[in-house]
Amino acid sequence: MTLPEDILHFVWRYRLYSTRHVLTVSGKTVTVLDAGMYNRDAGPDFLGARIRIGDTEWAGNVEIHVRASDWDVHRHQFDRAYNNVILHVVYEYDRPIKREDGIPPETLELGPLVPENILGRYRELMAGRHWIPCERRIHAVPSFQLSQWLSRLVIERLERRVSAVFDLLTQQKGDWEETCYIWMARSFGFKVNAQAFEQLARSLPRGIVAKHKDHPAAVEALFFGQAGMLERVNFSDDYPRMLQQEYGYLRKLHALTPVDATVWKFMRIRPANFPTMRIAQFAALCQYAVHLFSAIIDNKEVAVLKAWFDKLPVHPYWQRHYRFDTPAPAHSNQLGAQAIDVLLINAITGILFAYGKYIGKEAYLYRAIVLLEHLKAEDNAVIRRFSALGVHAEQAADSQALLQMKAYYCDRKKCLDCGVGLQLIKTMRDGKADSSLF
Repeated sequence: MTLPEDILHFVWRYRLYSTRHVLTVSGKTVTVLDAGMYNRDAGPDFLGARIRIGDTEWAGNVEIHVRASDWDVHRHQFDRAYNNVILHVVYEYDRPIKREDGIPPETLELGPLVPENILGRYRELMAGRHWIPCERRIHAVPSFQLSQWLSRLVIERLERRVSAVFDLLTQQKGDWEETCYIWMARSFGFKVNAQAFEQLARSLPRGIVAKHKDHPAAVEALFFGQAGMLERVNFSDDYPRMLQQEYGYLRKLHALTPVDATVWKFMRIRPANFPTMRIAQFAALCQYAVHLFSAIIDNKEVAVLKAWFDKLPVHPYWQRHYRFDTPAPAHSNQLGAQAIDVLLINAITGILFAYGKYIGKEAYLYRAIVLLEHLKAEDNAVIRRFSALGVHAEQAADSQALLQMKAYYCDRKKCLDCGVGLQLIKTMRDGKADSSLF
């Protein structure tokens, strides 16, 4: 495996090298007082470092390469931004180099100072074909460190939602109610039909729904019609025929164009999760929660938030059907407890956190986090797999953090940016490992 610069950044950042007899290639002693601030943007890798080289203390930047000659390969010899590099750190010193001002920077060859077992552990993580790179090690991470990392990941996951909400808010010209309406609709798609639900909500502005909120049949007709599900010529059941007739009038009244019905996915989905059921439930929610955003912002109690989704006024037709004209055994037409929790986790916390960021009030950020701490952990394949590895999610905050870690760290093998990977590799400092970990 080719050694990437990232591992050297990691080693330098956390000083995972022998600090005894550290000398530059010119023979001067090196004492690192401050490794500098890690820079992920353009320019030297570490900014504002403080290093004593020989008898002189320097303040400036540090550049890191696998080989010294990479300095020239990256054309730093022509870039004035690198004239403030006080130390060039390399794994292998293969030739001298110079800065743009013609002065050769002091160079530290790090290779002989890095314990081989640190690099070995990194290579093992990167080369492994496990479900997650640290599958055989994660159980050994102390619970305190793991808890701290998961707390950070919860915020990171919410921050990602903020970006999506802000994009939607911009498209809706700053209208929080319309943004919340589309965001909630997307959440009713429960991943598989999220995009289709978003298209539906965008095709049917909230204002049109609000005009008919006192007429349930009209609201249902609007949603099913805009979903493209009333385009059939002949229905056998009275209910879809009534909706079709109602929609024909409303479509002309509001100059509506339905979405393509082929966007909806039914395959490999439990009947209770069919988009027809979810559309019926979302239509019922919109009948009495037209100002959903205001309701979310004004209500602080978890029980109140949950109550919105409980006992929705869904048409009785959906107690005997999952699709139009297809009878089914009697069943509930309501959202299940787990589905309600998912809506709270994905939709409401996202709106609360985004709004708090938008107006600069931490109270809303805190409410989003508290909501996650008061909901049960999600039950899905990823969370069950983590549980089998000894990492258990007790609340939604835990499960959200684990989902974030799996998607953005484990799957991408970003172990050097992960709190778990950091903890596992740091135990190898100075060539001394805790055998109980490995």
